[in-house]
Amino acid sequence: MPRLGDTLLKHLVTKETDHPESDIECAALTGSEKQISWATDIRASRMLVAKSGRVLFGALLASREQSEEFMICLQSIRRAHWWIETRTLGHGQFLLAALDEGFLVQHVTPPKDNATAHAVLDEALLAPSRVRGPIAEVSLAAGKVRVVLIEFDEDTNTLLKRCGYRWDAPAWTRPVAEDVSEHRAIEIAVRLLAHGCPVRIFDEALRQRAVENDYDPEPPRRVEVSTSAKYSTKFHLVWTLDEKPVQCKKAAQQLRGAKVFDDGAYVSASHFEEILDFADEHGFTITPEAQSLIEVEKGKLAGSVKVAARPKAAAVIPPQPALAPANGEIDADLLDD
Repeated sequence: MPRLGDTLLKHLVTKETDHPESDIECAALTGSEKQISWATDIRASRMLVAKSGRVLFGALLASREQSEEFMICLQSIRRAHWWIETRTLGHGQFLLAALDEGFLVQHVTPPKDNATAHAVLDEALLAPSRVRGPIAEVSLAAGKVRVVLIEFDEDTNTLLKRCGYRWDAPAWTRPVAEDVSEHRAIEIAVRLLAHGCPVRIFDEALRQRAVENDYDPEPPRRVEVSTSAKYSTKFHLVWTLDEKPVQCKKAAQQLRGAKVFDDGAYVSASHFEEILDFADEHGFTITPEAQSLIEVEKGKLAGSVKVAARPKAAAVIPPQPALAPANGEIDADLLDD
């Protein structure tokens, strides 16, 4: 039985005899010389298919306006590697990828003739004393701080990782508690500016606070709750921005069952008493989420009887002396005269 996706792919592009022929004008591709050469061929093939018919959106035939919008998306995509990376996609998947990429190109970096959009972008921009990185847009949404980099930059990606951000295309994100969300948004904006990245903040109040450096910094040594699928429901010890990471790592290695890395460690939730002692001894701040997990683990023991266990040692049976091996000789005293 054919899959719905396969059926849609067969009918994705349908011939339209009344569709006028016209030259296809596309933006110049960017990338290496070899990438541009190959991507040009791939793009020409894709554009020819798109130009020859009308597109299906879901199960409905697109209108001429929607088809034209799809063509505009294709014409605006300049990154050669994108055309190469999407060369294996079927028409349906390619359609969705192209619409996403086209939206990114047209609205994240609007056309030069869109004066209103550029005025808004300029108004929201904060510039560092010396630019050494790409523009970063910082915002708050759905309990997360989001950072969108307008261009790829490995050093900036590393900084975001160190600050606890994880890639969730098309942005770097980090879950935050509501009561500190603005502080974390402003803090990452300030860190990006110090790194050399211009920062856009469209929220006027947040932008002004970033200018005034108005936020409560996050403690560099923290006990959090893991948000990764692999280490969920575990304590996450974080020291990525601490001045003495080696010292933190050595201390964490003394915790029983800890999974220790250079920038942090994961510890089972059942070891909450060790975590409390560890935090007190080494200056780690316990976040509200981690404190809640501690209370949950304490609740599991509510009403239990504490026992000072003293395992007994089993009685030791003294070893029997080993018999000397027989050598085949008779003792002289036992021999007949």
